[in-house]
Amino acid sequence: MQKSANILLPVAKVLKSFGTKGEMVIRYSPETQEDIDKKKPVFIYYDGLPVPFFVESIQNRATDQALLKLEGIYSESLANEIVGELIYLEKKSKKAGTKITGPKDLIGYLIVDNNGTTLGEVVSYYDYPNNPCLGVKMADRESQEQLLPLIDEFILDISQKNKTLTVSVAKGLLEL
Repeated sequence: MQKSANILLPVAKVLKSFGTKGEMVIRYSPETQEDIDKKKPVFIYYDGLPVPFFVESIQNRATDQALLKLEGIYSESLANEIVGELIYLEKKSKKAGTKITGPKDLIGYLIVDNNGTTLGEVVSYYDYPNNPCLGVKMADRESQEQLLPLIDEFILDISQKNKTLTVSVAKGLLEL
């Protein structure tokens, strides 16, 4: 995990370029849709460092997708360079002692197995009917998000102090 991940929150993933002027299709969690706006920069990691970009335009295409145009990305080839990358926003600071009120509050938590090994970081929440899932950026895979079903049998412990979610998942589930 990058050191600056403590101040940046992953909110979307670049799926593909769109058109010839640098537009791109992104997927985001519906809870983070309102967080992306033109007044605040978004960040994309280049060579391990977060680079800020301002939003030129954003148009919703579906419940979890949008067409995004960033300042400074003005060609299809530049947009293709960031396909598969995560888009981050600065985290909103929470007051000490803030309680977890729902699954989207787990975004930013580290996923740890029952042996203490860090598996990844929760980057999104998907409220699929009868199958809510957490999107997890795996620690051992660059820019790849895996879905982890959010069911009680998998969750062993939630530590708000350490911002960790200890899980016990069936072998191979996170390797699909």
